[in-house]
This record gives sequence, C-alpha cells and structure tokens, in this order.
Amino acid sequence: MAARADWPARVEQQGLLWHSEDGDETWNERAAYLLSPAEVEKLCRTARELAGLYHQATEHIVENNLWSAVGLQNHEAELLASSWRRGEWSLQGRFDFLFDAQGSPKLLEYNAETALSLMETAVIQKHWRDDVMPQHDQCNQLEEALVLAWQQSGFAHVHCAWRPRHPEVEGTVRYMAGLMRRAGLRATMMAMHRMGWNARDGQFVDHDGTPITHCFKLYPWEWMLREPFADRVEASGCFFIEPPWRLLLGGKGILCVLSELFADHPAVVPCRPSPEHLGSAFVSKPLFGHEGHNVAIHRHGAIAESLSGEYGDEPKVYQAFVESPRQDGFLPQFGVWMVRDQPVAIGVRETRGSIISGKSPFVPHAVQASA
Repeated sequence: MAARADWPARVEQQGLLWHSEDGDETWNERAAYLLSPAEVEKLCRTARELAGLYHQATEHIVENNLWSAVGLQNHEAELLASSWRRGEWSLQGRFDFLFDAQGSPKLLEYNAETALSLMETAVIQKHWRDDVMPQHDQCNQLEEALVLAWQQSGFAHVHCAWRPRHPEVEGTVRYMAGLMRRAGLRATMMAMHRMGWNARDGQFVDHDGTPITHCFKLYPWEWMLREPFADRVEASGCFFIEPPWRLLLGGKGILCVLSELFADHPAVVPCRPSPEHLGSAFVSKPLFGHEGHNVAIHRHGAIAESLSGEYGDEPKVYQAFVESPRQDGFLPQFGVWMVRDQPVAIGVRETRGSIISGKSPFVPHAVQASA
C-alpha cells in the first residue's frame, strides 16, 4: 500500500523522531496488518491468561529460592523477594507472540520492564488509522489506559529517568511524563546519572536536592543491581516503576519455569537451560538480553541466523523454534501491551529474517469491522 506523502513530517510532529536509523526506516506504513476480531480476541485472551501464569511462576521462584535458575545471585534476591512480597505497584509490559501454522499465539517472551515501541503503538499508528483506514477499528486503548492508571496510582510527584544519548528511550520517557501530567501528577525529567544520594536523610535526590519518592525509569534492573547505589534502594523509600520484582518476569530464565509448570498451556513454548530434547530447530537467548541482541537460531546443529550484541557472554536459555506463517516474505511479531495486567493494545513488528530486533520496522494494524 502507498505511504502518506508527508509521513516523516507527520510522525515527527506527533513525537516520533527516531523513525529511521542508519538509512533504514523503523516505521513502515507501506504495509499494514488487517486483523480479524477473532485474532485480536485470541491474542488478548492469551495475554491475560499468561499474566496470571507469570505471577504464579514468580511466586514459585520466590518461595522456593530458585534464583540461580533465573540467573540471579542470592544477594540480589533479597531486594526482588521483598519487592514481590510487598506487592509493589507495576504499570505496563508487552507480551511478544508469533502465530503458529494453526493460528494459535505462541509466547516468545515478556518485556515486563523496559518495553519500547510505546509511542508507535499508542500514538503514531492511531493517527495513521484515522488518516488511512478510518472505516476500520484498531486494538489500541494504550494511551487512555496509561493515563487512567496514573490517575489511580495515588502518586503526586514522579521523577522520570532516562539514559542520555538514546533518542528512543528519552523520547519514550518524555512521552510518559506527558501522560503523567495529563493525569494530574507532577513529572520531573532527570538523566539517570544525575540521581544523587542524601546521606543525612537516607534518600535519593535529584540535581536540585529534591527527594525522589517515585521514579519511572527505562533502565533495566539487571543494570541497576550493578550500580554502586544498588544496596541503598531498599532503605531509600524510593518507589521505582517498574519495581524490582519485574526483573523476574522480564528475564528469559522464567521461560524455563513457565515451561516446567505450565507445559500444557497452548501458548507456552518449550524452553530449557540446555538445548537437549528441543529437536533440530531451536533458539538461544541471553538471560537478560534486549532487542534481539545475541539471539541465534539453530538448525540441524548449526547456527542458521544470529544477531550480534553486547550480551554474548551471558548464560542462555534455549527455546523451541516456532514455525510461523509469513506475509509477503515478512515474519510478523505481535506485541500485546498490558497495563495493570490487562491487555489494551497491539503493536506489530516484522522482519525478512527470523529474529525481531530493535531495528525491525514497526507496521501499523487495523481490525476488520465485526459482521
């Protein structure tokens, strides 16, 4: 299909400044996915079920001290366990699925902590639908759900932290800060490295010395736990969004626990700490990798496809390969966005290969009108 002639100017005006990278477009409106209401219902129902299974698996890990099974050390476990037992407030995440040949969603992983493509999903594809396919629906209540969640959070002031020199992360955090303000909260932007420590009061503070009581961050907990201030988190009284326990859900080790506990669930793909018994085709993933880095597809004893990255030395899990239908040669991955454990939106990325990465184009979707 044809793209809007002025699409770069339109999406930039709407806040998407990272629509192209190294000459490649990461927003692609020359294609679109038209989903049936039944497909949308199937994806959302599966995501809702998996949210419950993930909570059961987390409880199983915490209560049975299975920290090594998910790649964590005992000294890291205390913070995560106490965060889980306190039931610390969590906002959002994104389940990533492939449809198998029978049309059933198969879980690849859960981006439970630092999920990106938020703006593409919540804003850009919604405007595209209004311009290009206004007669169709779209599974997309993400922005509305986030504003409502912030309104109901009871928080007054949230510091919003990001990593400098990463335009997508900064843009996503700025967008979220805008949603907080719409919800009536005070939001203060802050580079992550500007977070300080007030030793007298035992509090994290910003560059002005203001105490940080709540902090929304797109900085993963596996990195946070390596920071010099990690041992101060528990006593600081600062509440982080996402909280420490979400590291358990976002790491790949929990896929092995899910596979063990819920092997009979149709969306759970077999996953093991070693590749034995997975057949001739399987996928290796770093325990705490992001955006497809260092993921490899193995076929008949050889690597058929892989991506480079900074997680090559990490321990891995091994997941059975999911054969998924292609559309005009492209493999679509369907992300279901969750807010407060409820499915609220779908976002699609596609690739000509078999591994979705942070550079894989985001493609808008529409939903067929019900008969």
